[in-house]
Amino acid sequence: MKLATIVIAYNPNLDELRQNIASYAGLSDIFILWDNSEKPLDLSNIKADYPNVVIHQDGVNYGLPHAYNWAIIYAEEHNCTHLMTMDQDSKFERFQDYYQWVSHKGHNGISSCAINQTRHAKEEYTVINDSAQSSSIFPLSMIRELGPFREDLFISMVDAEMCLRAQEKGYKTIQYNGSNLIHHIGSGRKVHFLNHTLTVSDYNALRHYYDSRNRILMWHEFPYDMGFRSKWKHLFGRVKVMTKIILFENNKKEKVKAIITGTWYGLLNKAKPYHKRNYAI
Repeated sequence: MKLATIVIAYNPNLDELRQNIASYAGLSDIFILWDNSEKPLDLSNIKADYPNVVIHQDGVNYGLPHAYNWAIIYAEEHNCTHLMTMDQDSKFERFQDYYQWVSHKGHNGISSCAINQTRHAKEEYTVINDSAQSSSIFPLSMIRELGPFREDLFISMVDAEMCLRAQEKGYKTIQYNGSNLIHHIGSGRKVHFLNHTLTVSDYNALRHYYDSRNRILMWHEFPYDMGFRSKWKHLFGRVKVMTKIILFENNKKEKVKAIITGTWYGLLNKAKPYHKRNYAI
């Protein structure tokens, strides 16, 4: 396996980003850091750590799939066989084990790593429906058959949509349980309410819009994979998120409006993009 890895950054904590990258970049044949921040980051320390890093930054937030599709072309031009996608908030425990497993015991489908596991699973691997947007390893030969990532999804359900598309063609998504990905969701801020401890993400309105819209778009694209239980869970989850926003977060109006609008366009099966002029962050 010749592995290209792309990590997408958007206004990260640079020290944490550097630590996270250190957990996997050493085994990547091609390492791409795509900066989606409106104000380009100072990446001098990362350049010093990895002199061959490929950096893209021009002050525009292109979302995830555009960057992934660029990385696919770059990886193929440099004779890579696989692409791994990473979030800025993720780091590996025992990445070498995951790398070796994909290299020697893997399969022709999509590989993923166990996420935030607190105990070691008995099984070496588990077949799953779709993977998270961090730690997924895609064979480039499979992507050539299926086509590129859907760029209109922008940030949410990007890897999951590819997994479901692959599943329709007979490919499996397999989660390796011998390594662990530590992945932080949003700010992960803890709040106390009525003798309960709740986690608040503090996502911006743009993120809430695409989270709300894209999962419903999947109901239309993959009707046989999205049952009533999944749909109800998503809609109930949106209500819970709005409740947390109203109680604990800033920019309440913009975020709630983004969730409602994203849900509406999802139900209409319209992949209308988010615009700041309509839904201020």
